[in-house]
Amino acid sequence: MQKGLGLRKFIFDFKTKILQPKLYRTYIANERRIHSENLYEINFNKRKELVEQAIKHSAYYKEKYAALAMDSLKMQSEKDFEKLPILTREELRHNFDGIIAKNISNKKYYKLSTSGSSGPAITVLHDKRVPSAPTQWRLLQWWGIKPYENKAFIYRYPKTIVSKILNTLLWWPTKRVFLAGTEMDEGHMHDFVQAINKTKPTLLQGYTDVVYEFALFIVDNKLQIHAPKAVWVTSSPLTKQQRVTMQQAFGAPVYDQYGSTEVLYVAAECSQQKGMHILQDMVYVECVDENNRPVPPNTLGKLLLTDLNNYAFPLIRYEIGDFGRLLSSKCSCGMPLPLMDNVKGRQDAVIITPSGIQLNGVFLSSIFDDFPDSIRAYQFLQEKDYSLTLNYIPMNGKKVDTIIAEVINRLKEVSGKEIKILSRRVDQVSKINGKAPMVLKSK
Repeated sequence: MQKGLGLRKFIFDFKTKILQPKLYRTYIANERRIHSENLYEINFNKRKELVEQAIKHSAYYKEKYAALAMDSLKMQSEKDFEKLPILTREELRHNFDGIIAKNISNKKYYKLSTSGSSGPAITVLHDKRVPSAPTQWRLLQWWGIKPYENKAFIYRYPKTIVSKILNTLLWWPTKRVFLAGTEMDEGHMHDFVQAINKTKPTLLQGYTDVVYEFALFIVDNKLQIHAPKAVWVTSSPLTKQQRVTMQQAFGAPVYDQYGSTEVLYVAAECSQQKGMHILQDMVYVECVDENNRPVPPNTLGKLLLTDLNNYAFPLIRYEIGDFGRLLSSKCSCGMPLPLMDNVKGRQDAVIITPSGIQLNGVFLSSIFDDFPDSIRAYQFLQEKDYSLTLNYIPMNGKKVDTIIAEVINRLKEVSGKEIKILSRRVDQVSKINGKAPMVLKSK
């Protein structure tokens, strides 16, 4: 147990219950709501209110929904909601100003942009009136962690000196240590190991790819590191090999949380890890086919997201670009929140053959699942003539020729033997804005 935990709890309770009572009340109200027998009704009513907000105050949605019958816009049934046209990434990117709700002051929202690793960057606004802290506390509770315990973070970009000082003052006496994904050199990572061993955080949190890179550093150098209670990863699909390596490196369970720049919190694993619980009181998730028709539970499809809390910048039936499945199973943890499968790949991570056969990110991201301790990283490069090269990095000391040959044969079979497929051992895979895409296309 961390030293001084009682003091940290006292200070945290003082800050949240005395100085910011609204924040604490929001957390309590949220937790009660997810156990309500009327959770679906709550979700539907919030969608109904969001659509009304968008029609009245967003010029883009007013025009987008103009052709729909008024009866449908009154949202009396699920069928009415499904009649609403989807919002694509391209539409979002080209209609930023029009989507903004004009009845909300610019002091009540803030701006975020995607990294641009999977296409042109997208900018959105988030409503300041809906704090993220209560959602974070919910997830920490699932994993047996208190919000005032020490934490370690690996994020994409470094914090400024001023932000570090402010963060230290804000969270005192809780300690929080940081590593930037842009500073993943040997010196910085060694310093981070020492900081973790000194502060003994109960949580390591960060983007999947950079936490995985740090885990590889631990394994490669056979370093001893304080084991947290949990590792929280987000921002990109978590493969089986990444989970296995992280758990080996950190000696702790790895929990996958699905979210994005556009919709920060969508779903997360509980301690049972039988899928991800959809945060049904905050978001609505749909799974549809290529014609945007709902698919049955347990069926792979495109994910559409509706953020129920963002009135400043409504995202309604937003096609985020990910593949997923809504699950019919129930979790043994007893929470009433519905389940979805862990997101495996993006729609743009696809290999195409001359006849139109498509190998999507769901298939490609799992192709080494049977060999989770053999390949540390891989990436596909498809040329204009459809030929394909599998670039791979083996785990240290692993002989993988047989594994690579088996994977190549499988790729040839599922692609109908239409394309030439080669493999190449490399020292590193290519990155775009700090991320390593699963598939690169030759220009």
